[in-house]
Amino acid sequence: MFNPALQLVRDYPLAAITGVSAYPGLPVHVPLIAQTQGDPEQIISFIGHMAKRNVSPQALQQSQEVGILFCGPEGYITPNLMADRSWIPTWNYARLFVSGQMTFRPELTQSSLEILIQEMEHNQPSPWGMEEAGNRVEQLKEHIIGFSIEKPIFHPMFKLGQDERDNIFSDIIQNHDDNRLVSWMKKVRNISI
Repeated sequence: MFNPALQLVRDYPLAAITGVSAYPGLPVHVPLIAQTQGDPEQIISFIGHMAKRNVSPQALQQSQEVGILFCGPEGYITPNLMADRSWIPTWNYARLFVSGQMTFRPELTQSSLEILIQEMEHNQPSPWGMEEAGNRVEQLKEHIIGFSIEKPIFHPMFKLGQDERDNIFSDIIQNHDDNRLVSWMKKVRNISI
């Protein structure tokens, strides 16, 4: 069964996290890996790592409530794609906002690196491994810290033509030049989000 939240996180893992930045009001951008459970798969937590210099001292000391934004495909939908010129232009997008409890955990630093590299490299023709970096990994680990985000609450925001009439939706799918956006429009067409 297609899980749009999980697929968005897997396809677009770079997240903007608010609530822990050393720079008040600014998000920290890091890739997150979803930890799943069950059948169908459900996200139960996230893991990742970030540069210590980007984290507020308070966040390093205790768990923080954070906001997370994942941004999927998006794009302008012009009436030039339609046979019906009375249709009004719009913007389609796939976004996922998540709130959760973030805890910095030094013991996760190594495993968060390993899991991220495995997830990002496994489809490469010649997957890179940390051992190829030699002692640079140990030097890097002095400046980063692993974390987990538990108890995620999901707020999906998918505006991908779900409510368009069949003829309009078909015109968009056939004529739009953004293949990623079109693919996501097809995936969520008949899903209640």
